[in-house]
Amino acid sequence: MVMRMNETRGPERAPARRAEAGLPPGSRSTRSGRRLGRICAAAAFALAFGAGSLAAQDYRTGVGYNAGGIWFSDLNSGATGEAGIAPAAIALDPGWIIGLQAEHWIGSGRIGGRLNGALTQRPLDLPGRDRDISVWMLDADLLLRLLPAEPDRVFNMFLSLGAGAVRYKLGSGDPVHFAAGDASHDGDDGPQLAAAGGVGFDFLTAWTWDRQPIGVRFEVVDHVSLESPLDPISGSDFSPVHNVRLVIGLFTGVGSLRR
Repeated sequence: MVMRMNETRGPERAPARRAEAGLPPGSRSTRSGRRLGRICAAAAFALAFGAGSLAAQDYRTGVGYNAGGIWFSDLNSGATGEAGIAPAAIALDPGWIIGLQAEHWIGSGRIGGRLNGALTQRPLDLPGRDRDISVWMLDADLLLRLLPAEPDRVFNMFLSLGAGAVRYKLGSGDPVHFAAGDASHDGDDGPQLAAAGGVGFDFLTAWTWDRQPIGVRFEVVDHVSLESPLDPISGSDFSPVHNVRLVIGLFTGVGSLRR
């Protein structure tokens, strides 16, 4: 038995098997291609199998949650520092983010409104020290679907534009100075006014929850804090802070535009 297994699986049989298949010795590209082909075929089969029962993009109200990644621009972007000395960058590390959304569409479903909330906790790179900072985002958005919300449409793209607030939980108390970054924090960690804009797409699946359709959404949004939570020690105010999130989420559609 051991000898037969060695004959079947041993490395000495590999060149013979490739030769019988007409492959050059040591080639792996065809095996990788076959594996990729099987994956694509399985995905196509799954899509075709469920295509007949996908829900339509005609829901009136949607609620859902999402998760993904977020990137931040420097909190002291635009710092001048002393002459000839570039200030150290003060920035939150990119990482995870989670969020909740609720939306409502009016009329034919091309225009809607949405409330969005998101939370992350990221390390803050400070000159000489590091700490974890919680960041909260809350905004109200206007939504515009790029395609009509027709009864037989399962896929759609949309634009979002809104306003809200971003709160960087830097801590409250006495002012703190970061001389290397030409920045200071006045001890007030209240929210900063923000503008939000993004683009995304979603599609309804064959899944349901309590007889309501479940959709999948992909979205990229930039929440722009109009002011940095830090103040410059010298020079003019810092530039607005970009908080760019890329997320995927699930949502449930409730009601119908046809009623």
